[in-house]
Amino acid sequence: MPHIVLTGSTLDIQMSFWERVGSLSSNISVPLTAVVHATDDTSFIRHGLGFRTGGTGMPGFIAEGHFRKNGNRIFANWRRGEQVVVIDLQGQKWDKLAIGCSDAKALATQINTAIAGLSNN
Repeated sequence: MPHIVLTGSTLDIQMSFWERVGSLSSNISVPLTAVVHATDDTSFIRHGLGFRTGGTGMPGFIAEGHFRKNGNRIFANWRRGEQVVVIDLQGQKWDKLAIGCSDAKALATQINTAIAGLSNN
């Protein structure tokens, strides 16, 4: 599963070689100022990601790559058995990131705390 790393000013999504191949993407880095909020949305993947425009997908098993749904550009990297954290962005290539992780609630809280810390500075 991808690793989400928060630095002082960026959110980095680091993927293994095969995750990058499957998603037809490289590692992703976005400024924290572009992150609107993060949620542990358990139904996001189940309700479908829309039209896959590049990458690998098998509904219910794997979603890696680029998707479009309701005008939103979504990057997903998720496999069955993983929880999903959904990260809303503004002014970036992607409108949403749907990333598989082991504890989505804790990760969403960590991301939201980091972006709240930016607004307090």
